[in-house]
Amino acid sequence: MKRSLPAVRWPWIAALAAASAAILCSAPAQYLGRQQDDIIYVIGSQSLAQGDYRIFTSIGNPPLVNFPPGFPLLLLPVSALWGGQPAAYQAFCALLLASLPWLLWRWLRRRLGGTEAALAALLFATSPVTLSQSGAVMSESAYTAVAVLLLAALEAGRRGTAGLLLLGLTQLRLAGFSLLPAVLWRPGSRGRARALAASLLPAAGGLLAWVAWSQRSSHGVGEFHVFSLFYAYRDLGWLHPLKVLADNVRFYLGEWGGCYLPPAWSAAGAFLGAVLAALALRGAWRAWPEDRARPAILMLAGTAAMHAVWPWQYDRYLIPLLPWLLWLLAAGTGARARWLLALLLAAQLGSHTHRWVLGRHSWRTPELARTYEWVRTRTAPSDAITSALPLRDGFHCARPSLPLPRPLDAEGFAAQLRRYRVRLVLWQEELDVGLSLPRDSAAARRLAGLRAILEDGRRFRLVHEDAVEGARIYELR
Repeated sequence: MKRSLPAVRWPWIAALAAASAAILCSAPAQYLGRQQDDIIYVIGSQSLAQGDYRIFTSIGNPPLVNFPPGFPLLLLPVSALWGGQPAAYQAFCALLLASLPWLLWRWLRRRLGGTEAALAALLFATSPVTLSQSGAVMSESAYTAVAVLLLAALEAGRRGTAGLLLLGLTQLRLAGFSLLPAVLWRPGSRGRARALAASLLPAAGGLLAWVAWSQRSSHGVGEFHVFSLFYAYRDLGWLHPLKVLADNVRFYLGEWGGCYLPPAWSAAGAFLGAVLAALALRGAWRAWPEDRARPAILMLAGTAAMHAVWPWQYDRYLIPLLPWLLWLLAAGTGARARWLLALLLAAQLGSHTHRWVLGRHSWRTPELARTYEWVRTRTAPSDAITSALPLRDGFHCARPSLPLPRPLDAEGFAAQLRRYRVRLVLWQEELDVGLSLPRDSAAARRLAGLRAILEDGRRFRLVHEDAVEGARIYELR
């Protein structure tokens, strides 16, 4: 029997309006380039507007083979109308994120009731995880919105629509393939070949076309995320995946639980996150017998499993998980859901939300601002740089950039820089690139080897150092 929707009430509308206002007031929560991927999306979209898909700010104009074009395509109208204005991209992404509470509430109120759904939407919108991405030119908000639409299509049995939405999700982020258990549940369990094909073929075709273009454009040397996963685990032993799993579970439980605790109590975040996760598991157990609930549970399970073994960890990865975690948390609490959600909301508002809404944080300005200024004023516009985050650093230095060359022996590294006519190497201490087990990672070993090369006074000389920013500029002799 179809559950009737509760009537829309003005307090719910006011709550959702406040949720969207909190997101908009927090924008831009981060400067453009802080996450490097945001710069890649902007460059990709501007390149698409010119009929190509290349990193035109990098030496050699390489094809953009490691990011599918879905999100740059979504940004294409912004690139066409305001391509030179970073604020236009930030405003577009802030508006997209601000629409999510309304979309989530519409989905949640069929399952939790209007008040509980409004509280869950408010919890999502005012989470520090969400607000820290307000205005960030990243794909998580678009991905989450399309995931809600995919669930609605799956629940309504619209397999053709679901197949097209899965295509969109996998072109926004390759992580969209983690949703296959949700998409395949009904056609797979009932043996419907046509429904299975309608669900899978668009995404599979899109992936094959993307891989074929990437291989052809890069002459077979392009790097894809699946290869990044291989390189991250290579030569680290069979226990390393288990260590990554444990570290990722600790990290994400800590990030979720920490949303409801004062910063001084952050050490208890993993414990609170574990308690909330246990309640969500109870909710999944309760909801599983309902056939319409299974796609959402499988969607959450597939995404969580992927991030458990993916050897990079960022709090923004929680955004596509948070709506379903809050739904199952409420389902696991039963009649007390309203009070638990209200308590968590009060704790979150008091502990974190105000900092982001009022802009009382340090992510709005580049942490290497003085170093970037030194490069802009002391070097020529044609002087190229290389660094661990070349697109971010090249953008803010207003200089051509090059990824760190692969050879890590001193002579090979210097030879590669001379080949591409790169004079400057920007080095940042304590660089956080979101690695699980950073001390054990292949990337950390590579950076340690580079650090030793740069100290070789026969090939490099230190021309600038900022101890406060933890930055150095080396020049090739």
